[in-house]
Amino acid sequence: MKLCVTGHNDSGKSVFSYVGAAPRKLGPDSYDVWSTQGVVRVPDDADPRAPASVGYFPVSGETSFKVVTVPPTGEGAPQDQVPGEIMERFFDADDPGMHTTDTIDYVFIAAGQADLELDDGRKERVRAGDCVVQRGTRHAWRVVGPEPLVLCAVLLGAERVR
Repeated sequence: MKLCVTGHNDSGKSVFSYVGAAPRKLGPDSYDVWSTQGVVRVPDDADPRAPASVGYFPVSGETSFKVVTVPPTGEGAPQDQVPGEIMERFFDADDPGMHTTDTIDYVFIAAGQADLELDDGRKERVRAGDCVVQRGTRHAWRVVGPEPLVLCAVLLGAERVR
């Protein structure tokens, strides 16, 4: 995957600040593409080769752009790519794959298909080309079929009020 980061030169003209590999690889075909902390301003003076370092799931005031590949069931659990401390805090040990985060997620399904399962057991089949807005609810991505699920997601850290 190639990442193109734009910016401004000293004259204020738009330039490519960085073109290359995504800075942080999460696992096979999974990347933490870009992250921010605090107030976002433009022009952005962040180092284009080293976006802000945030946790796997951003907290309030942070954002994260990820491309995540979830293998088909039986080839390795999706949570294998998630750090252990995140697994313990966010994922349900009694129901593998179910998790809740304090984020608003804008998700585009780039490839594959999955049943998006919610707390009440209801499932909705999502396929390549579909979009999901995940608003801090307990959920799981259950891959359907032999093809991996590829998610492109922007996660916005939020403050949970109840």
